[in-house]
Amino acid sequence: MMCKMTFEEANQELEKTVSRMESGNLTLQESMDEYAKACELLAFCMKELETCKGKIEDINQKIDRLSNGGN
Repeated sequence: MMCKMTFEEANQELEKTVSRMESGNLTLQESMDEYAKACELLAFCMKELETCKGKIEDINQKIDRLSNGGN
């Protein structure tokens, strides 16, 4: 499920899941299921953000090298 989602889709689904949990209209089992789903979505989003952070750091290092006359 997660591998086909974009960060934006996962984040939107996470927000919906949290809203459902906050509504107070779920049974205990439904709450547990939603919590498990939220944890999965959060882990996916955090992984995507870490990947982007690494790419940004790589780009910034390249810019620094180029700014300092290196390759």
